[in-house]
Amino acid sequence: MPRKGRGGARQGTPGTAYGNRTDLNEPISTVPNQGYGMAKQQSDAQRVIPMAASPVASVDSSPAQTAMMQPSGRPLPRPGEMPYTGPTNRPNEPVTAGLPFGPGPGPEALNEQRIPISQQIQSAARNTTSPALAELAAIAGSIGV
Repeated sequence: MPRKGRGGARQGTPGTAYGNRTDLNEPISTVPNQGYGMAKQQSDAQRVIPMAASPVASVDSSPAQTAMMQPSGRPLPRPGEMPYTGPTNRPNEPVTAGLPFGPGPGPEALNEQRIPISQQIQSAARNTTSPALAELAAIAGSIGV
């Protein structure tokens, strides 16, 4: 049966209530206690692209949360405080350190204890009663992986 009336794509207008477009019905909201100009920037961004509703936990800036410390004894940086454009913390370490190629120590420097896959599968087979997993463990052990 043919449609009556005009069809085609429709564009919504932010701020206008649409019954089937809940993403356009959200009020503009900003995070409190931001730096100067950040709330305006955030609200302008929401006007350009409306945000869908999402459950977000509230940000707690209590001293208990900020008391989390790094091993060096300094507090962990809060979101947005990480100095990504600052100087490196390891100036004498090549960027390829830990990789299996390039200068610097390879993966062996990580002191990672590698457990063969067959032993991992055998451990999983012991923890479950799956005969298929036990058979897979036996096959993996026989081929040496």
